[in-house]
Amino acid sequence: MATAMTDTLLKIVDDYFGVQEKFLAACPEDLWAETFANWPIWQYFWHVLWINDRFLPGPPVANPAGGTQELALFQAKSPKPLAKAEVAKLWLEQKPRTEAFVKSLTDATLYQRNEDVFKLIAVDWTNVVSVIKLHSHAFYHLGTFDAALRQRGLPGIY
Repeated sequence: MATAMTDTLLKIVDDYFGVQEKFLAACPEDLWAETFANWPIWQYFWHVLWINDRFLPGPPVANPAGGTQELALFQAKSPKPLAKAEVAKLWLEQKPRTEAFVKSLTDATLYQRNEDVFKLIAVDWTNVVSVIKLHSHAFYHLGTFDAALRQRGLPGIY
């Protein structure tokens, strides 16, 4: 059972990290810093990666210089964007970490409550639901990225 489910979850992880990669490649530097729908584009992207990191077991990966919880949770705005290269580096660290989490799931742990999610947002999501929620959360914000690109006259990522 676990192998069939983890294979499916790995496809989900590839899907949302693949679209994030497309956005990083397509996003011009000046758009990275631009505000769209009340928040800077980089802040949406940072938020997606920050949340992904908090749903996984173990200590979070290092934040890029200037990356704070307040910025990740839209509790503050910064006049200076996080460097795109630094955020892209974090993205490169997040995908294998997420894949390792999915591969670690067993029949016994697939449907256990994700304690990291529970500590962060006090909801009872299983490990399976957590990965699916990360996917839907990423795509929710990736829609913003796609809209920002298209508003600029650039090809979208979908």
